[in-house]
Amino acid sequence: MLVSVPMTLFDDLLAKRLVILSGKGGVGKSLMGAALATAACGRGKKVLLVEIDAPMEAARYLGKPPVGGRVTEVEPGLFTINLHPQAVMDEYVRHVVKIDLFARRILQSPIYHRFFAAAPGLKELMVLGKVMVLEEERIGFSRRPRYDLVVVDAPATGHGLQFLKVPLAASKAVPVGPVGANARRILALLRDPKRTALCLVAIPEEMAVVEASELYHMASDEVGITSSALLLNGCQERQLDEAEEAEVLRLSAAGAGGPLGGGIRLEAALTAARRHIRRRKLTRFYEARLKRTLPLPIVRLPYLFREEIGPAQVALLAERLSAA
Repeated sequence: MLVSVPMTLFDDLLAKRLVILSGKGGVGKSLMGAALATAACGRGKKVLLVEIDAPMEAARYLGKPPVGGRVTEVEPGLFTINLHPQAVMDEYVRHVVKIDLFARRILQSPIYHRFFAAAPGLKELMVLGKVMVLEEERIGFSRRPRYDLVVVDAPATGHGLQFLKVPLAASKAVPVGPVGANARRILALLRDPKRTALCLVAIPEEMAVVEASELYHMASDEVGITSSALLLNGCQERQLDEAEEAEVLRLSAAGAGGPLGGGIRLEAALTAARRHIRRRKLTRFYEARLKRTLPLPIVRLPYLFREEIGPAQVALLAERLSAA
């Protein structure tokens, strides 16, 4: 007899073709992208992690050098690329203008550069078009997808919403021709819940939580994209039990002090412990608030007590995502 195994959130994400991560700047989207891509590779998927004009690429978390604008395999089955809008636009011109001499003249023209800099939404549309091309890329006689999953580290919330709205605006503004047709294809991809998942990323802090909520509603109401999950990064997990927390607060109230050994003083240890208790309570507060306001599954990811994030920390986050 066959036994039905419930699908987890992570299984649902792996069933998509495209996962887009968006959230306030500084919440760790790049790290979440690296962890999600690593977790998918752990399930045997061939994954492409796409970054957009990232000044510091996620490859550094895997101990690899920057890859730039070319698809590069940084780990077995894990590929990354950093899309620069100008380079994407130049590539599109070369594709459309088949004759190299004419293409070079266009690319060297000051009018072309002014147009690219001034045209509203053009950068976002070109980048999304490139993402769509990468998602649709097929290989071999079987025409199987080159990548099982494409993970996109989208721009931060304010620019991120504009990034998602551009295909809708372009499809309305240009009802005919190749630009309008491509915009409608991109919009269809973004709106297709069977192919695409939008994952919000936040940390347990006021502005990050507010912006995640706003992005959820705006993406749904203004673009027609339904979010799939919220990744709550940087969660302070309990390090002390209730009795130990009570003792920390008692000693602090009593003004306890003195050396603990190793050059550490009790006052400093109590300060650090109180800070942890406060951050843990804030994590619980904001998680509860998100659960009340957003009808989304929430994945808690731990705060990493590290100055530098490396492959070991990415592997830990990947393990948590795999279990979600």
